[in-house]
Amino acid sequence: MTTLVDALNAAVNHHMAGHADAAADGYARVLAAEPAQPDALHLSGVLRAQTGDIATAIRSIGRAIRIRPAAASPWGHLGAALRAAELPERAEPVLRRALALDPANGDALEAQGASLHALAHYAESRRWLDRAARLRPGNVETMLNLGTVLRDLRRFDEAEACFDAVLANNPARSDAHLARAVGRLVRGDLRAGWEGFEHRWHRFDTPPWDGRPMGASTILLHMDQGFGDAMQFVRYAPLVAQIAAGSGGRVVLETHLLLYRLLNRAFGQSVQVLVRGEEPPPHDLHCPLMSLPRAFGTDLSNIPATVPYLAPDPADISRWRDRLAEQDGDGDGSGAAGLRVGLVWAGNPRHRNDRNRSIPVAALRPLLAVPGVRFVSLQTGDARADLHRLPGEGVRDVVERVRDFADTAAILANIDLLITVDTAMVHLAGAMGVPSWLLLPHVPDWRWLLDRADSPWYPSLRLYRQPRPGDWGTVVGTAAAVLKAQALRAARAAGR
Repeated sequence: MTTLVDALNAAVNHHMAGHADAAADGYARVLAAEPAQPDALHLSGVLRAQTGDIATAIRSIGRAIRIRPAAASPWGHLGAALRAAELPERAEPVLRRALALDPANGDALEAQGASLHALAHYAESRRWLDRAARLRPGNVETMLNLGTVLRDLRRFDEAEACFDAVLANNPARSDAHLARAVGRLVRGDLRAGWEGFEHRWHRFDTPPWDGRPMGASTILLHMDQGFGDAMQFVRYAPLVAQIAAGSGGRVVLETHLLLYRLLNRAFGQSVQVLVRGEEPPPHDLHCPLMSLPRAFGTDLSNIPATVPYLAPDPADISRWRDRLAEQDGDGDGSGAAGLRVGLVWAGNPRHRNDRNRSIPVAALRPLLAVPGVRFVSLQTGDARADLHRLPGEGVRDVVERVRDFADTAAILANIDLLITVDTAMVHLAGAMGVPSWLLLPHVPDWRWLLDRADSPWYPSLRLYRQPRPGDWGTVVGTAAAVLKAQALRAARAAGR
Protein backbone atom coordinates (compact mmCIF):
# COMPACT_ATOMS: atom_id res chain seq x y z
CA MET A 1 0.00 0.00 0.00
CA THR A 2 1.40 3.39 -0.99
CA THR A 3 2.06 5.63 2.00
CA LEU A 4 1.87 9.41 2.10
CA VAL A 5 5.66 9.50 2.25
CA ASP A 6 5.90 7.32 -0.86
CA ALA A 7 3.44 9.57 -2.69
CA LEU A 8 5.40 12.67 -1.75
CA ASN A 9 8.69 11.07 -2.82
CA ALA A 10 7.16 10.08 -6.16
CA ALA A 11 5.94 13.64 -6.73
CA VAL A 12 9.39 15.01 -5.88
CA ASN A 13 11.03 12.57 -8.32
CA HIS A 14 8.67 13.69 -11.09
CA HIS A 15 9.42 17.30 -10.20
CA MET A 16 13.19 16.76 -10.38
CA ALA A 17 12.82 14.91 -13.69
CA GLY A 18 10.92 17.86 -15.19
CA HIS A 19 7.57 16.07 -15.38
CA ALA A 20 5.54 19.05 -14.19
CA ASP A 21 2.04 17.62 -14.73
CA ALA A 22 2.84 14.35 -12.94
CA ALA A 23 4.49 16.26 -10.09
CA ALA A 24 1.49 18.58 -9.74
CA ASP A 25 -0.86 15.59 -9.62
CA GLY A 26 1.32 13.93 -6.99
CA TYR A 27 1.45 17.00 -4.75
CA ALA A 28 -2.31 17.43 -5.13
CA ARG A 29 -2.93 13.85 -3.99
CA VAL A 30 -0.74 14.36 -0.94
CA LEU A 31 -2.51 17.59 -0.02
CA ALA A 32 -5.94 16.02 -0.55
CA ALA A 33 -5.01 13.48 2.11
CA GLU A 34 -3.18 15.92 4.38
CA PRO A 35 -3.91 19.61 3.55
CA ALA A 36 -1.30 20.90 6.00
CA GLN A 37 1.62 18.76 4.78
CA PRO A 38 4.37 21.43 4.75
CA ASP A 39 6.72 19.81 2.22
CA ALA A 40 3.94 19.29 -0.30
CA LEU A 41 2.73 22.87 0.18
CA HIS A 42 6.27 24.20 -0.21
CA LEU A 43 7.27 22.12 -3.22
CA SER A 44 3.95 22.47 -5.02
CA GLY A 45 4.42 26.23 -4.60
CA VAL A 46 7.90 26.00 -6.07
CA LEU A 47 6.46 24.07 -9.02
CA ARG A 48 3.77 26.71 -9.50
CA ALA A 49 6.44 29.42 -9.55
CA GLN A 50 8.45 27.48 -12.11
CA THR A 51 5.41 27.17 -14.38
CA GLY A 52 4.52 30.86 -14.09
CA ASP A 53 1.63 30.77 -11.61
CA ILE A 54 3.31 33.15 -9.18
CA ALA A 55 0.20 34.15 -7.22
CA THR A 56 -0.62 30.52 -6.35
CA ALA A 57 3.04 29.88 -5.55
CA ILE A 58 3.08 32.72 -3.02
CA ARG A 59 -0.05 31.44 -1.30
CA SER A 60 1.14 27.83 -1.16
CA ILE A 61 4.64 28.56 0.11
CA GLY A 62 3.24 31.07 2.58
CA ARG A 63 1.03 28.34 4.08
CA ALA A 64 4.05 26.04 4.40
CA ILE A 65 5.93 28.76 6.30
CA ARG A 66 3.04 29.32 8.70
CA ILE A 67 3.06 25.62 9.50
CA ARG A 68 6.86 25.30 9.80
CA PRO A 69 8.38 28.78 10.24
CA ALA A 70 11.89 27.64 11.14
CA ALA A 71 12.61 26.01 7.76
CA ALA A 72 14.96 28.18 5.69
CA SER A 73 14.26 26.93 2.17
CA PRO A 74 10.57 27.95 2.00
CA TRP A 75 11.48 31.48 3.09
CA GLY A 76 13.99 31.67 0.25
CA HIS A 77 11.53 30.37 -2.32
CA LEU A 78 8.80 32.71 -1.08
CA GLY A 79 11.18 35.66 -1.41
CA ALA A 80 12.14 34.59 -4.93
CA ALA A 81 8.46 34.31 -5.88
CA LEU A 82 7.73 37.77 -4.51
CA ARG A 83 10.66 39.12 -6.46
CA ALA A 84 9.37 37.43 -9.64
CA ALA A 85 6.00 39.07 -8.97
CA GLU A 86 7.74 42.49 -9.06
CA LEU A 87 7.13 42.97 -5.32
CA PRO A 88 10.68 43.69 -4.09
CA GLU A 89 9.51 45.66 -1.06
CA ARG A 90 7.78 42.49 0.20
CA ALA A 91 10.54 40.16 -0.99
CA GLU A 92 13.37 41.93 0.84
CA PRO A 93 12.35 41.18 4.48
CA VAL A 94 11.34 37.62 3.54
CA LEU A 95 14.75 36.98 1.99
CA ARG A 96 16.48 38.57 4.95
CA ARG A 97 14.69 36.01 7.14
CA ALA A 98 15.75 33.19 4.81
CA LEU A 99 19.38 34.25 5.03
CA ALA A 100 19.24 34.57 8.80
CA LEU A 101 18.19 30.92 8.87
CA ASP A 102 20.67 29.82 6.17
CA PRO A 103 23.43 32.33 5.30
CA ALA A 104 24.73 30.03 2.54
CA ASN A 105 21.50 29.95 0.51
CA GLY A 106 22.81 31.07 -2.87
CA ASP A 107 19.39 31.50 -4.48
CA ALA A 108 18.24 33.68 -1.59
CA LEU A 109 21.42 35.77 -1.75
CA GLU A 110 20.88 36.39 -5.44
CA ALA A 111 17.18 37.16 -5.03
CA GLN A 112 17.96 39.55 -2.18
CA GLY A 113 20.47 41.39 -4.32
CA ALA A 114 18.01 41.61 -7.20
CA SER A 115 15.23 42.87 -4.90
CA LEU A 116 17.42 45.59 -3.44
CA HIS A 117 18.45 46.58 -6.96
CA ALA A 118 14.80 47.02 -7.90
CA LEU A 119 14.40 49.25 -4.84
CA ALA A 120 17.38 51.39 -6.01
CA HIS A 121 19.56 50.31 -3.06
CA TYR A 122 22.48 49.74 -5.38
CA ALA A 123 25.44 49.54 -3.00
CA GLU A 124 23.61 47.15 -0.65
CA SER A 125 22.45 45.08 -3.62
CA ARG A 126 26.02 44.69 -4.77
CA ARG A 127 27.13 43.40 -1.36
CA TRP A 128 24.57 40.58 -1.41
CA LEU A 129 25.37 39.67 -5.01
CA ASP A 130 29.11 39.64 -4.27
CA ARG A 131 28.37 37.11 -1.52
CA ALA A 132 26.32 35.02 -3.95
CA ALA A 133 29.12 35.15 -6.55
CA ARG A 134 31.72 34.00 -4.01
CA LEU A 135 29.48 31.17 -2.90
CA ARG A 136 28.84 29.88 -6.43
CA PRO A 137 31.34 31.39 -8.86
CA GLY A 138 30.28 31.50 -12.49
CA ASN A 139 26.55 31.12 -11.83
CA VAL A 140 24.88 32.73 -14.81
CA GLU A 141 21.94 34.40 -13.06
CA THR A 142 24.15 35.77 -10.29
CA MET A 143 26.64 37.17 -12.80
CA LEU A 144 23.87 38.80 -14.82
CA ASN A 145 22.37 40.44 -11.75
CA LEU A 146 25.78 41.52 -10.45
CA GLY A 147 26.70 42.98 -13.83
CA THR A 148 23.44 44.94 -13.96
CA VAL A 149 24.02 46.41 -10.49
CA LEU A 150 27.62 47.29 -11.31
CA ARG A 151 26.40 49.00 -14.48
CA ASP A 152 23.93 51.09 -12.49
CA LEU A 153 26.72 51.95 -10.02
CA ARG A 154 28.65 53.22 -13.09
CA ARG A 155 31.35 50.58 -12.64
CA PHE A 156 31.12 49.89 -16.34
CA ASP A 157 34.33 47.90 -16.87
CA GLU A 158 33.42 45.51 -14.05
CA ALA A 159 29.89 45.20 -15.40
CA GLU A 160 31.18 44.36 -18.89
CA ALA A 161 33.44 41.70 -17.38
CA CYS A 162 30.38 40.05 -15.80
CA PHE A 163 28.39 40.12 -19.03
CA ASP A 164 31.38 38.89 -21.04
CA ALA A 165 31.84 35.99 -18.61
CA VAL A 166 28.22 34.97 -19.11
CA LEU A 167 28.42 35.24 -22.90
CA ALA A 168 31.70 33.33 -23.11
CA ASN A 169 29.88 30.15 -22.11
CA ASN A 170 26.35 31.14 -23.12
CA PRO A 171 26.65 33.14 -26.36
CA ALA A 172 22.91 32.89 -27.06
CA ARG A 173 21.84 34.59 -23.82
CA SER A 174 19.92 37.55 -25.23
CA ASP A 175 19.43 39.08 -21.78
CA ALA A 176 23.20 39.33 -21.33
CA HIS A 177 23.60 40.97 -24.75
CA LEU A 178 20.84 43.44 -23.94
CA ALA A 179 22.20 44.24 -20.48
CA ARG A 180 25.63 44.93 -21.95
CA ALA A 181 24.07 47.02 -24.72
CA VAL A 182 22.28 49.24 -22.18
CA GLY A 183 25.60 49.98 -20.47
CA ARG A 184 27.15 51.00 -23.76
CA LEU A 185 24.21 53.13 -24.86
CA VAL A 186 23.92 55.06 -21.60
CA ARG A 187 27.62 55.97 -21.90
CA GLY A 188 27.05 57.26 -25.43
CA ASP A 189 28.72 54.34 -27.24
CA LEU A 190 25.69 54.12 -29.50
CA ARG A 191 27.01 52.02 -32.35
CA ALA A 192 28.18 49.22 -30.05
CA GLY A 193 24.90 49.49 -28.16
CA TRP A 194 22.74 49.14 -31.26
CA GLU A 195 24.54 45.89 -32.12
CA GLY A 196 23.69 44.44 -28.73
CA PHE A 197 20.09 45.57 -29.02
CA GLU A 198 19.63 43.33 -32.05
CA HIS A 199 19.38 40.39 -29.65
CA ARG A 200 15.84 41.34 -28.63
CA TRP A 201 12.91 39.37 -30.04
CA HIS A 202 12.02 39.85 -33.70
CA ARG A 203 8.53 39.26 -34.98
CA PHE A 204 8.86 38.41 -38.67
CA ASP A 205 10.59 35.73 -40.71
CA THR A 206 11.23 38.00 -43.71
CA PRO A 207 14.81 39.29 -44.13
CA PRO A 208 15.72 42.20 -41.86
CA TRP A 209 16.88 45.43 -43.45
CA ASP A 210 20.21 46.71 -42.17
CA GLY A 211 20.70 49.86 -44.25
CA ARG A 212 21.93 48.31 -47.48
CA PRO A 213 20.33 49.18 -50.85
CA MET A 214 16.86 47.64 -50.99
CA GLY A 215 16.12 47.79 -54.71
CA ALA A 216 12.44 47.80 -55.64
CA SER A 217 11.45 46.01 -52.44
CA THR A 218 8.64 46.85 -50.06
CA ILE A 219 10.05 47.43 -46.58
CA LEU A 220 7.87 47.13 -43.51
CA LEU A 221 8.74 49.33 -40.52
CA HIS A 222 7.04 48.17 -37.35
CA MET A 223 6.78 48.76 -33.63
CA ASP A 224 8.51 46.22 -31.42
CA GLN A 225 8.59 48.22 -28.16
CA GLY A 226 6.34 50.84 -26.52
CA PHE A 227 4.66 54.02 -27.70
CA GLY A 228 7.55 56.23 -26.60
CA ASP A 229 10.09 54.14 -28.51
CA ALA A 230 7.92 54.30 -31.61
CA MET A 231 7.69 58.10 -31.47
CA GLN A 232 11.42 58.43 -30.82
CA PHE A 233 12.54 56.28 -33.74
CA VAL A 234 9.84 56.99 -36.31
CA ARG A 235 12.02 60.02 -37.15
CA TYR A 236 13.94 57.63 -39.40
CA ALA A 237 10.93 56.73 -41.58
CA PRO A 238 11.44 59.67 -44.02
CA LEU A 239 15.11 58.68 -44.36
CA VAL A 240 14.09 55.14 -45.30
CA ALA A 241 11.58 56.60 -47.74
CA GLN A 242 14.33 58.62 -49.44
CA ILE A 243 16.39 55.47 -49.97
CA ALA A 244 13.35 53.54 -51.21
CA ALA A 245 12.34 56.29 -53.62
CA GLY A 246 15.77 56.18 -55.26
CA SER A 247 15.37 52.54 -56.22
CA GLY A 248 11.64 52.17 -56.81
CA GLY A 249 10.92 50.71 -53.38
CA ARG A 250 8.01 51.30 -51.01
CA VAL A 251 7.82 51.96 -47.27
CA VAL A 252 4.96 50.68 -45.14
CA LEU A 253 4.75 51.65 -41.48
CA GLU A 254 2.69 49.39 -39.21
CA THR A 255 1.61 51.02 -35.96
CA HIS A 256 -0.85 50.88 -33.08
CA LEU A 257 -4.34 52.34 -33.47
CA LEU A 258 -3.60 54.99 -30.82
CA LEU A 259 -0.73 56.32 -32.96
CA TYR A 260 -2.39 55.95 -36.35
CA ARG A 261 -3.96 59.41 -36.75
CA LEU A 262 -0.78 61.15 -35.60
CA LEU A 263 1.58 59.19 -37.84
CA ASN A 264 -0.71 59.00 -40.83
CA ARG A 265 -0.36 62.74 -41.45
CA ALA A 266 3.38 62.93 -40.68
CA PHE A 267 4.96 61.63 -43.88
CA GLY A 268 2.67 62.52 -46.76
CA GLN A 269 2.63 59.96 -49.56
CA SER A 270 6.17 58.71 -48.97
CA VAL A 271 5.19 56.28 -46.21
CA GLN A 272 2.02 54.21 -46.11
CA VAL A 273 0.77 53.96 -42.51
CA LEU A 274 -1.33 50.98 -41.43
CA VAL A 275 -2.83 49.83 -38.15
CA ARG A 276 -1.27 46.62 -36.91
CA GLY A 277 -3.46 43.60 -37.61
CA GLU A 278 -3.37 39.88 -36.99
CA GLU A 279 -1.07 39.33 -39.98
CA PRO A 280 1.56 41.73 -41.36
CA PRO A 281 0.92 43.41 -44.70
CA PRO A 282 2.80 42.03 -47.74
CA HIS A 283 6.46 43.02 -47.68
CA ASP A 284 9.91 41.88 -48.80
CA LEU A 285 12.07 43.31 -46.00
CA HIS A 286 11.30 44.43 -42.49
CA CYS A 287 12.92 46.62 -39.85
CA PRO A 288 11.76 47.23 -36.29
CA LEU A 289 11.69 50.95 -35.51
CA MET A 290 14.29 50.47 -32.77
CA SER A 291 16.67 48.86 -35.28
CA LEU A 292 16.68 51.93 -37.54
CA PRO A 293 19.46 53.76 -35.65
CA ARG A 294 21.74 50.77 -36.29
CA ALA A 295 20.76 50.65 -39.95
CA PHE A 296 21.76 54.32 -40.32
CA GLY A 297 24.98 54.03 -38.30
CA THR A 298 23.76 56.52 -35.70
CA ASP A 299 26.19 57.87 -33.11
CA LEU A 300 26.10 60.99 -30.97
CA SER A 301 27.40 63.11 -33.85
CA ASN A 302 24.70 62.32 -36.40
CA ILE A 303 21.39 61.81 -34.58
CA PRO A 304 18.63 63.13 -36.87
CA ALA A 305 17.18 65.65 -34.41
CA THR A 306 15.40 68.18 -36.62
CA VAL A 307 12.06 68.94 -34.99
CA PRO A 308 9.16 68.98 -35.32
CA TYR A 309 8.76 65.71 -37.17
CA LEU A 310 5.34 65.03 -35.61
CA ALA A 311 2.51 67.56 -35.56
CA PRO A 312 -1.21 67.51 -34.77
CA ASP A 313 -4.00 68.42 -37.17
CA PRO A 314 -4.71 72.20 -37.08
CA ALA A 315 -8.41 71.46 -36.54
CA ASP A 316 -7.54 69.40 -33.46
CA ILE A 317 -5.35 72.22 -32.18
CA SER A 318 -8.19 74.71 -32.56
CA ARG A 319 -10.72 72.43 -30.87
CA TRP A 320 -8.46 71.80 -27.88
CA ARG A 321 -7.58 75.51 -27.63
CA ASP A 322 -11.27 76.23 -27.11
CA ARG A 323 -11.67 73.43 -24.56
CA LEU A 324 -8.67 74.56 -22.52
CA ALA A 325 -9.80 78.18 -22.61
CA GLU A 326 -13.23 77.12 -21.42
CA GLN A 327 -11.68 75.23 -18.50
CA ASP A 328 -9.49 78.21 -17.63
CA GLY A 329 -12.29 80.77 -17.93
CA ASP A 330 -10.01 82.38 -20.51
CA GLY A 331 -12.53 83.32 -23.15
CA ASP A 332 -10.16 84.54 -25.85
CA GLY A 333 -7.55 81.81 -25.37
CA SER A 334 -4.82 84.39 -24.82
CA GLY A 335 -3.39 82.74 -21.73
CA ALA A 336 -3.49 86.02 -19.81
CA ALA A 337 -3.79 84.18 -16.49
CA GLY A 338 -0.23 82.88 -16.66
CA LEU A 339 1.83 80.01 -18.01
CA ARG A 340 -0.06 76.87 -18.91
CA VAL A 341 2.03 73.88 -17.86
CA GLY A 342 1.21 70.24 -18.53
CA LEU A 343 2.05 67.74 -15.79
CA VAL A 344 2.66 63.96 -15.79
CA TRP A 345 3.93 62.42 -12.56
CA ALA A 346 3.64 58.67 -13.09
CA GLY A 347 4.21 56.01 -15.71
CA ASN A 348 2.71 52.60 -16.30
CA PRO A 349 2.69 50.79 -12.93
CA ARG A 350 3.41 47.53 -14.75
CA HIS A 351 6.76 48.85 -15.95
CA ARG A 352 9.42 47.05 -13.93
CA ASN A 353 11.17 50.30 -12.97
CA ASP A 354 8.04 52.35 -12.34
CA ARG A 355 8.64 52.64 -8.57
CA ASN A 356 11.84 54.56 -9.34
CA ARG A 357 10.70 56.69 -12.30
CA SER A 358 7.28 57.81 -10.98
CA ILE A 359 6.94 60.58 -8.38
CA PRO A 360 4.73 60.38 -5.27
CA VAL A 361 2.12 63.13 -5.58
CA ALA A 362 3.08 64.65 -2.21
CA ALA A 363 6.58 65.36 -3.56
CA LEU A 364 5.11 67.73 -6.17
CA ARG A 365 4.15 70.34 -3.57
CA PRO A 366 7.01 72.83 -4.31
CA LEU A 367 6.22 72.73 -8.02
CA LEU A 368 2.49 73.23 -7.63
CA ALA A 369 3.06 76.14 -5.24
CA VAL A 370 4.70 78.27 -7.95
CA PRO A 371 2.53 81.36 -8.57
CA GLY A 372 1.50 82.47 -12.02
CA VAL A 373 1.15 78.92 -13.40
CA ARG A 374 -1.97 77.08 -14.58
CA PHE A 375 -1.24 73.37 -14.29
CA VAL A 376 -3.14 70.89 -16.44
CA SER A 377 -2.91 67.16 -15.88
CA LEU A 378 -1.98 64.99 -18.83
CA GLN A 379 -1.72 61.99 -16.54
CA THR A 380 -3.29 58.77 -17.81
CA GLY A 381 -3.64 55.27 -16.42
CA ASP A 382 -4.02 54.20 -12.82
CA ALA A 383 -2.24 57.26 -11.40
CA ARG A 384 -4.93 59.54 -12.78
CA ALA A 385 -6.99 58.52 -9.74
CA ASP A 386 -4.48 60.43 -7.57
CA LEU A 387 -5.38 63.74 -9.20
CA HIS A 388 -7.49 64.83 -6.22
CA ARG A 389 -4.53 64.18 -3.91
CA LEU A 390 -2.26 66.69 -5.63
CA PRO A 391 -1.31 69.51 -3.25
CA GLY A 392 -2.21 73.12 -3.96
CA GLU A 393 -5.30 74.70 -5.45
CA GLY A 394 -5.98 71.91 -7.89
CA VAL A 395 -4.76 70.74 -11.27
CA ARG A 396 -7.23 70.59 -14.14
CA ASP A 397 -7.69 67.19 -15.77
CA VAL A 398 -7.68 67.56 -19.56
CA VAL A 399 -7.47 63.95 -20.74
CA GLU A 400 -11.09 62.86 -20.28
CA ARG A 401 -11.96 63.41 -23.94
CA VAL A 402 -8.60 62.31 -25.34
CA ARG A 403 -9.06 59.58 -27.94
CA ASP A 404 -5.48 58.96 -29.04
CA PHE A 405 -2.02 60.49 -29.33
CA ALA A 406 -3.23 62.91 -32.01
CA ASP A 407 -5.50 64.52 -29.41
CA THR A 408 -2.67 64.54 -26.89
CA ALA A 409 -0.46 66.26 -29.45
CA ALA A 410 -3.13 68.94 -29.93
CA ILE A 411 -3.16 69.60 -26.19
CA LEU A 412 0.64 69.86 -26.15
CA ALA A 413 0.41 72.42 -28.96
CA ASN A 414 -1.66 74.60 -26.61
CA ILE A 415 0.61 74.63 -23.55
CA ASP A 416 3.74 76.60 -22.76
CA LEU A 417 5.67 73.80 -21.07
CA LEU A 418 5.43 70.10 -20.26
CA ILE A 419 6.87 68.75 -16.99
CA THR A 420 6.90 64.97 -16.96
CA VAL A 421 8.51 61.81 -15.73
CA ASP A 422 9.91 59.29 -18.21
CA THR A 423 6.84 58.21 -20.20
CA ALA A 424 5.70 58.29 -23.82
CA MET A 425 4.57 61.88 -23.27
CA VAL A 426 8.13 63.21 -23.28
CA HIS A 427 8.76 61.63 -26.67
CA LEU A 428 5.65 63.14 -28.19
CA ALA A 429 6.51 66.59 -26.84
CA GLY A 430 10.10 66.24 -27.98
CA ALA A 431 9.08 65.13 -31.47
CA MET A 432 6.84 68.21 -31.69
CA GLY A 433 9.51 70.61 -30.39
CA VAL A 434 7.35 71.55 -27.37
CA PRO A 435 9.46 72.90 -24.47
CA SER A 436 9.66 70.09 -21.94
CA TRP A 437 11.33 69.22 -18.65
CA LEU A 438 12.03 65.58 -17.85
CA LEU A 439 12.37 64.58 -14.19
CA LEU A 440 14.72 61.60 -14.04
CA PRO A 441 15.69 59.00 -11.42
CA HIS A 442 19.33 58.63 -10.41
CA VAL A 443 19.78 55.69 -12.78
CA PRO A 444 18.12 56.86 -16.01
CA ASP A 445 16.92 54.95 -19.01
CA TRP A 446 19.79 54.57 -21.48
CA ARG A 447 18.47 57.13 -23.97
CA TRP A 448 18.99 60.04 -21.56
CA LEU A 449 22.71 59.28 -21.18
CA LEU A 450 24.62 60.41 -18.08
CA ASP A 451 24.96 63.74 -16.28
CA ARG A 452 24.00 66.08 -19.11
CA ALA A 453 21.05 68.49 -18.86
CA ASP A 454 20.12 68.29 -22.54
CA SER A 455 19.24 65.50 -24.95
CA PRO A 456 20.73 65.01 -28.41
CA TRP A 457 17.44 63.39 -29.43
CA TYR A 458 15.19 66.34 -28.57
CA PRO A 459 16.49 69.95 -28.74
CA SER A 460 13.49 71.32 -26.78
CA LEU A 461 14.07 69.03 -23.79
CA ARG A 462 15.74 69.87 -20.48
CA LEU A 463 16.71 67.11 -18.01
CA TYR A 464 16.50 67.32 -14.21
CA ARG A 465 18.27 64.39 -12.54
CA GLN A 466 18.21 62.92 -9.05
CA PRO A 467 21.64 63.52 -7.44
CA ARG A 468 21.14 60.32 -5.42
CA PRO A 469 18.64 57.45 -5.59
CA GLY A 470 15.16 58.42 -4.45
CA ASP A 471 15.91 62.14 -4.08
CA TRP A 472 12.87 63.65 -5.75
CA GLY A 473 13.02 66.60 -3.35
CA THR A 474 16.10 68.08 -5.03
CA VAL A 475 14.74 67.43 -8.52
CA VAL A 476 11.33 68.99 -7.88
CA GLY A 477 12.81 71.86 -5.86
CA THR A 478 15.21 72.77 -8.66
CA ALA A 479 12.49 72.57 -11.29
CA ALA A 480 10.20 74.71 -9.10
CA ALA A 481 12.85 77.43 -8.74
CA VAL A 482 13.41 77.59 -12.50
CA LEU A 483 9.68 77.55 -13.17
CA LYS A 484 9.14 80.42 -10.72
CA ALA A 485 11.70 82.54 -12.56
CA GLN A 486 10.14 81.66 -15.90
CA ALA A 487 6.64 82.53 -14.66
CA LEU A 488 7.88 85.90 -13.40
CA ARG A 489 9.45 86.68 -16.76
CA ALA A 490 6.21 85.74 -18.53
CA ALA A 491 4.19 87.96 -16.17
CA ARG A 492 6.47 90.93 -16.77
CA ALA A 493 6.28 90.40 -20.52
CA ALA A 494 2.47 90.33 -20.31
CA GLY A 495 2.43 93.48 -18.14
CA ARG A 496 0.83 91.69 -15.19
